[in-house]
Amino acid sequence: MPADLGIPTAALLAGTLAAPRVPDDPAAHAVEAAHGWLARIAVRSLGRIVIVPVHEIVRLEAEDNYVRIWADRPYLHKETLTGLCARLDPDDFLRVHRSHAVNMRVVRELHPRLHGEFRIVLANGTEITSGRSYRSAIQRAFGLGRVPD
Repeated sequence: MPADLGIPTAALLAGTLAAPRVPDDPAAHAVEAAHGWLARIAVRSLGRIVIVPVHEIVRLEAEDNYVRIWADRPYLHKETLTGLCARLDPDDFLRVHRSHAVNMRVVRELHPRLHGEFRIVLANGTEITSGRSYRSAIQRAFGLGRVPD
């Protein structure tokens, strides 16, 4: 089947795709080409490979050496959260906890909590509590000064 798509088998197994281009988001493809950030992720699911466009991802959640990708539905991808986040555009995705990263476009509210944590509310109503060590990264990403404890 990979030959039918024109996609090398090694690229499918590695979880990366350089071609074919999908005409859904030309700007995302231009950024991917310029910086090497992923525009889509190939996820193995029940004997098939599902292509998940990165711009549709809401959040990422670590599950041991896998990542639960929350998009139109949850997908389980065999890669660590650290590894996947390194291949995603840091202007779009922010690591907020050792087990969570969020798409910054869907963050709707930040509620400061004690000890430098935030309760992060996403557009779909999901709430995630950030880790204390991610406080300064969250503040920088959202243009916040010092947030009172």
